[in-house]
Amino acid sequence: MNWNELQNARLAVIARLSEKLPGLGRTALMKLCYFLQQLRRVPLGYHFTLYAYGPFDPDVLADLDAVEALGGVKSHLVYYPSTYGYQIEAGERSSRVQETGQEFLKKYRVDIEWVVSEFANSNAADLELASTIVYADAEIGRVSSKEPLSTLVQMVRDVKPHFSEFQIHQRAEELLSKGILRQVRADFAPSSKSIQSNVQRHGH
Repeated sequence: MNWNELQNARLAVIARLSEKLPGLGRTALMKLCYFLQQLRRVPLGYHFTLYAYGPFDPDVLADLDAVEALGGVKSHLVYYPSTYGYQIEAGERSSRVQETGQEFLKKYRVDIEWVVSEFANSNAADLELASTIVYADAEIGRVSSKEPLSTLVQMVRDVKPHFSEFQIHQRAEELLSKGILRQVRADFAPSSKSIQSNVQRHGH
C-alpha cells in the first residue's frame, strides 16, 4: 500500500467510525484506532506511544482534521462542568470520503464492526483504562513470556494511579476472559472479588 492509499484508508476509517458512533469524542476515536491496529491488526500505520490518557499518536488528530476539511465529519464543542471536549459525527460528504477507501473498508469490515460493537458503550475513562491495559499487555509480550495478571495490574497502576487496583483488575479480567489480552494469565493472580473483599475489610 502506497502513502496515498494508506492516507485514503485512514480517512475512510475515521469517517466510518464517526458514522457508526455519532457523538464520538477525540479520545474515543484515538482509542478505537489503537484497538483496530493493535487488537485486529488493521494496518493503519500509526505509531502509538503511551501518554497521559493512554495510547496516542498525533497523526490520528491530523487525519481527523483532514477528514473534517473534506466534509467527511463535523465536530461540535461541548462544555462539561469542569472541562470541555469535542463531539464528532458524520459530515455531509462522509460517503464520498469513505468511497476513497472503500476497498480497505470492505476488507476490514468485520474488524471495524467488532471494535464498534465491543467498545460502543465505553466512556472516555473506560477507553483510557482499557487501552492502557492492552498497551501493557503488548509491552509484556515484547520482553517476556506470559506473566500473571497481577503483574499487568501493577504496571497499569504505576502509570494510572487515579484508577484503583480493583478497577484495573476487574477491567483486565473482562478483557482476558474475552481473549483480548494475549500475554498474561490468570494463574496466581487474586480475583477482582478477592481484591474488593480485602478493600472492604480494611475500610479503604
